[in-house]
Amino acid sequence: MKKNTVDMLHGPVLKPLLRFSVPLVLTGWLQMLFSSADSLVVGRFAGAQALAAVGATFSFVMLIISFFGGLATGVTVCAANDCGSGNETGFRETMHVSLLLSLLVGVFVLGLGEVLSAPVLRMMHAPEDVLDSAVLYLRLYFLCIPAQMVYNTAAALMRAKGDSRHPLLFLAVSGAANLLLNILFVAVFHWDVAGVAAATVLTQYLSAVLGIRALLHWPEPARLNLRELCLRREKVARILKIGVPAGLQVAMLAASDIPLQTAVNSLGSMAVSGNSAALTIDGIIFSTMESFTQACTVFTGQNAGAKQHDRSRTILLNSMAITVLSGLIMGWFGFFLRYPILRLFLPEAPEAVAFGVDRVKAVATMAFLYGVMSSLNSSLRGYGISAEPAAVNIVALFGLRLCWAAFYFPNHRSLFHLYISYPIAWSVAIVLVLSMYRFLLRRAQRKLDGGT
Repeated sequence: MKKNTVDMLHGPVLKPLLRFSVPLVLTGWLQMLFSSADSLVVGRFAGAQALAAVGATFSFVMLIISFFGGLATGVTVCAANDCGSGNETGFRETMHVSLLLSLLVGVFVLGLGEVLSAPVLRMMHAPEDVLDSAVLYLRLYFLCIPAQMVYNTAAALMRAKGDSRHPLLFLAVSGAANLLLNILFVAVFHWDVAGVAAATVLTQYLSAVLGIRALLHWPEPARLNLRELCLRREKVARILKIGVPAGLQVAMLAASDIPLQTAVNSLGSMAVSGNSAALTIDGIIFSTMESFTQACTVFTGQNAGAKQHDRSRTILLNSMAITVLSGLIMGWFGFFLRYPILRLFLPEAPEAVAFGVDRVKAVATMAFLYGVMSSLNSSLRGYGISAEPAAVNIVALFGLRLCWAAFYFPNHRSLFHLYISYPIAWSVAIVLVLSMYRFLLRRAQRKLDGGT
């Protein structure tokens, strides 16, 4: 396994950071590619209304996945701290506890999603002409949540060890299978949104199997032993202490999209379709930036465990520079190519394309601000600091967007005026996190150095 891992504790920072980040970036791009292929297949073979049905569920899906996906962040930090401090026993305990915990939580989320799908979509005022299809898609989609959570945990464990290549390989395999199944189910069998959901469910379970199989073949002492799966109170508490605030923070970002999605829904199915297509451009930009910030968390986590605080500062500066630069380049690249990209998904819906263009103008061009905010949060998270930045981001992002949708949008009914709330909220969050960053970091470092 050594040849597949990156040394995060010694030597220059930039080269190993890039080496670790590139597979993460490619993983994000593949995810977006396969997701875009889903939308492309649905838009071309099932029509704009089917695409609107899938798009109408996006905010709710992200809310649920984001919150419980915070567990993977808790796993990443705990496992990285164990690796940095050389605690192999602690890493082994983290592995077995986190995998069982993720499975149990995944089953819970599955039940929650099945119950809430229809009432939440009605509350969000999903267009009546796509409501039934959207509910069907959502109920089928939630069947894959247990597998998705298990895979995310397995990938988090691999990355905490410095291996970002195997998760990329597994995604490539499952993503290719997903694309083929989408074509079969939608273009050949004409199952429309049900076909998209069925393909996602099957391939998510494939990903989970590949991830677990890899852990079962790891060298000792880090090898997974299914008989050792258990819930240890102290380890669960540590994972949740980091993971729940981190998940709550991201979930509030997704929750803030719900009133925005409701506002989009109020403009009709063409607005929903255009917004869904524009998410593809946003998605590849943000997945790239999040890959670099995820690397920042892992690198910082290992160096925090090793008490190399000066190196952690260098990691933040390097990762932020890369993240912001990638956001600038890709954001403006997406802006200049907005029309040809959107027309790929909506070749016969110029009205929907116009709605998508409005979103791209407001979000993609200012995406680099998200990179600054996310880098600061990721650096703090590597030290196990989640609650305070989560609280700040909930107020700055969720609160501001909620007020924006309630008071500003009704008088300026366009997607541009709706989504300009994104860069404004990011800017406010940056100022607030910076105001407490140094204090929080020094407190965590003193705690680590004092052994308390």
